[in-house]
Amino acid sequence: MNRLLSGKLIAALIVGLIVGLRIDHNNAVWGRRGREAFLAHQEHLFNRYSAVPHTSIGIIATSIIAVCLFLFFYELLVFGALRIVKAPTSVFPEK
Repeated sequence: MNRLLSGKLIAALIVGLIVGLRIDHNNAVWGRRGREAFLAHQEHLFNRYSAVPHTSIGIIATSIIAVCLFLFFYELLVFGALRIVKAPTSVFPEK
């Protein structure tokens, strides 16, 4: 496995672990609070964000910024994984 691929694999595993832990934590919190609290919170979110019209340009600009930030931190994570692991540059060593 080449060096860049191993770094990206490690970064993807870390991102997946963080997202999975966040989802599990969120499910545990709402499980403790109960069904009525969850439905009240969802109703509040709908009334605050979905019931109000938003401009398309604002949504597109926000989405672009969010994706750029995610990719920036992902590439930083790949760079850090490559520096920590110090994986070989090739599977086949030079003779």
